[in-house]
Amino acid sequence: MILAPMMNEMFRVLKRRTSSQTDMKLTIEQFGFLFAIKEKKDEVIQKDMAEILGKDQSAILRTVDALQKKDLIRRVTGTNDRRKNFLMVTKKGERVIDQYLNIEFQLNEELLVGLTDSDLDAFYKVVEHVKNRAETL
Repeated sequence: MILAPMMNEMFRVLKRRTSSQTDMKLTIEQFGFLFAIKEKKDEVIQKDMAEILGKDQSAILRTVDALQKKDLIRRVTGTNDRRKNFLMVTKKGERVIDQYLNIEFQLNEELLVGLTDSDLDAFYKVVEHVKNRAETL
């Protein structure tokens, strides 16, 4: 619960920067969805994205529609099973991901000023511990 205010502030700054420094306006959720499609090594199916992101099918469909309308992803109908829609990031989507990641990287650099490697190691260790404990509950 201590991390929530930190995350809210980080997302506030990230949203402001991406809004002013990119041509493509995305919500943090839309960017996360787009990035998840790009990072998944296997073929990406809408249904899989619902499971990965813990969202219902209708929320996934709305996000897919919004990203497709912006020409950031495209649906490809499966050749063996026409009921399956595979999701692919377009070239434009790749460029947008790169822009957003560059902004995020710069922000992270600025946020970590004044912290030592030891500080960061301790922080990451605590975060990993709490995450692992939460997964067992």
